[in-house]
Amino acid sequence: MINVFNEVFTLLVNALADYDNSIKTSSVYTNTPSIYPFVSLEEIDNSVYQNGSDCCEIENFANIEYEVNIYTQNPEKKSKADGISQVVDTLFSNKGFTRITRNILQDTNETTYRVVMRYSGVVSKENVVYRR
Repeated sequence: MINVFNEVFTLLVNALADYDNSIKTSSVYTNTPSIYPFVSLEEIDNSVYQNGSDCCEIENFANIEYEVNIYTQNPEKKSKADGISQVVDTLFSNKGFTRITRNILQDTNETTYRVVMRYSGVVSKENVVYRR
């Protein structure tokens, strides 16, 4: 199995720390973080890219999809989330992934602002990312 999660997560943690060292991160989904701002990264798909298979090796490429959840709270929750989103988007774009969605969610009491972003790419066994 082709796995670049640790590399991507480390890059994300470092980029966010450079941007704002108060951002907490996790490699697992967290529905209600206890500290804000908070960013989680999850690999939500890792499947064989069948067009890249040959007769000798099952997996030369993998379809990989990541989900990033960004949580902020008042004050300036939207502007904080937008800044973090830009850092995340730049990192994934520079790595070769394509953003496939960015959605905004708010909790019922309107204090927590959440941005959900998904990225996908085809990754080779040499860890090169190709845009679909």
